[in-house]
Amino acid sequence: MTDTQMILQKTDSMKLMFQQPTRELFESIFTNDCDYVTFMGQHLKGIDENLKVHQQLADSWFFRGAELVSEVKQVKFLSPDVAVVIAEGAIKFRWQKTVKKDRLSINTNVFVKTNNEWKLASFQNTRIKGPGLMQKLFMKK
Repeated sequence: MTDTQMILQKTDSMKLMFQQPTRELFESIFTNDCDYVTFMGQHLKGIDENLKVHQQLADSWFFRGAELVSEVKQVKFLSPDVAVVIAEGAIKFRWQKTVKKDRLSINTNVFVKTNNEWKLASFQNTRIKGPGLMQKLFMKK
């Protein structure tokens, strides 16, 4: 299996984070000291914080049955042991047939390779939005 295939396998495993947020799953995907910056700007440090938040979400009425829908857009190797993966995705709730475009986020992931295994060391979600009014004004010629 190539490095790219191993990384894509990990990103596919991430789709279970809302359905089966178990310690075993998180340890198979993340480094122990992983960083996660949510699209709301919260900085979660380590598997314990990351897992706790995802378990709380999965146990809540609102997120019950939610599914992470994502698509990898780019895998870029910065070195033989470091890769940056850009993906787009969103949470599809149980009452939705599809994810609305205005709910998409872009996700930046930093994978590291240790002992021939790729794990996610850091990732950040940002809601995808078009340019705001001020940006449009400053971009005019």
